[in-house]
Amino acid sequence: METMMAKAAEGFSLGQIESTVRVEGGLSNDMWRVTTTDGEFAVKVMRAHVDAPDFRDRVEASFAIEMNAFRAGIPCPEPKPTPEGHALLGVDGHLLRVHRWCEGISPSPGGYLDDAGDLLAKIHRAGGHTVRTVDDQPREIGTWAALAEQPRLPLLLADQLRSAAARLGRLEADTAASPDLETTYVDSHGDLDPKNTLFASGRLLAVDWDAAGSRPIAREAVTLALDWAENVEDFRRVLTAYAVSSGTTLPTETWVFGGWVEGLSGWLTYNVEQRADTDLGLREASGTCARLLALHDALDEHLSALKTI
Repeated sequence: METMMAKAAEGFSLGQIESTVRVEGGLSNDMWRVTTTDGEFAVKVMRAHVDAPDFRDRVEASFAIEMNAFRAGIPCPEPKPTPEGHALLGVDGHLLRVHRWCEGISPSPGGYLDDAGDLLAKIHRAGGHTVRTVDDQPREIGTWAALAEQPRLPLLLADQLRSAAARLGRLEADTAASPDLETTYVDSHGDLDPKNTLFASGRLLAVDWDAAGSRPIAREAVTLALDWAENVEDFRRVLTAYAVSSGTTLPTETWVFGGWVEGLSGWLTYNVEQRADTDLGLREASGTCARLLALHDALDEHLSALKTI
């Protein structure tokens, strides 16, 4: 690994390496804290979805959004491009990304609620806007039921998914947009939950822009609130801060919850199909399923809170 980090330092022009330390806790990729003569850097070794045919294109597109946000003054770690201006560098069969290291604390849900809403509003002001039709493709109940029949699935998780299939299908159907619905999209972070932020030097920073892309404004705001909230009042508070900072009036319809449902449904499926045989995958799959069911049971309550903002 030291050889890989040395090549990363050379490829990204980071200076001469003085030390490298593995950073624990990544859910999808591997992270190293690298100290050089030019400072400290976060070097990410990409793992998730790297074999996908469009992986490079998607990462480079997200990098362009991140660079625009950084140049616009959005609080985030400085992205370090290759000399050619790319996000990714190939090293020994791996793909690497680099940012300048920022020392801070990782927020937990329920904290920094106003800061989170304000940060997303700033990101939305900096991003390019378009109006498009929402293209939802909700899974049927049978598809959810089939997920529980994956081979070698731990019994407890299989039972949890089997009993949840009908409710998961209803939740997707209830939060799907009508086929002709048009809404405003913005080039944005795409996954601004607590684990993808840091509180540093008195402000909240947006980190890990790998999911950046064009997102429906209303859906991303609601997704943010669901990810940061521990209860309905927290949910209302995040969205109030966002609305005040952005000047945006959010639709009060169930389709605005569909982005969060789609994102977590995809994360649940990934963990079940790709790594349910690991402790991390099992924990993420079970926890994600529980979060989706919690919204299913409290959707009307959240919609009522949204109408008071």
